[in-house]
Amino acid sequence: MALGRYPSFEAVQELIRANRDVALLLEVEQGVRLASYRPGRIAFEPAPGAAPDLAQRLSERLSRWTGARWAVTLVSKGGAPTIAETRDAERAALEEQAHAHPMVQAVFEAFPQARIAAIRTPEQIAADAGAEALPEVDGEWDPFESE
Repeated sequence: MALGRYPSFEAVQELIRANRDVALLLEVEQGVRLASYRPGRIAFEPAPGAAPDLAQRLSERLSRWTGARWAVTLVSKGGAPTIAETRDAERAALEEQAHAHPMVQAVFEAFPQARIAAIRTPEQIAADAGAEALPEVDGEWDPFESE
């Protein structure tokens, strides 16, 4: 079954990214409070400001991209926070944690107009370093390697 390739809602998000539908991706991240998911079926509570036709458009695009029918339905309550709400809450928690650090407090005392532009966790730093690292090339000359 073609839908087996989409075992989670995260896989659906990746499908939207792969099809480069940025507008739909933003709408999903900001407007979908997921209530339940299984391949081919999505139920969500629309967040305030979500487009009234979001469920219909999401269903149509997923069906077109996968070649299988997708049932996307609305529920009146019971949806989890949206992806954007979750991301905002995580960022707020990280900012609160950063503001509690003595070094950060010292910076804000010295520079009251300062603001935190970005917070990178050790996991994010490691992931970025791994992505930026150059791959090893077979047969590459190493001046420190004895022959």
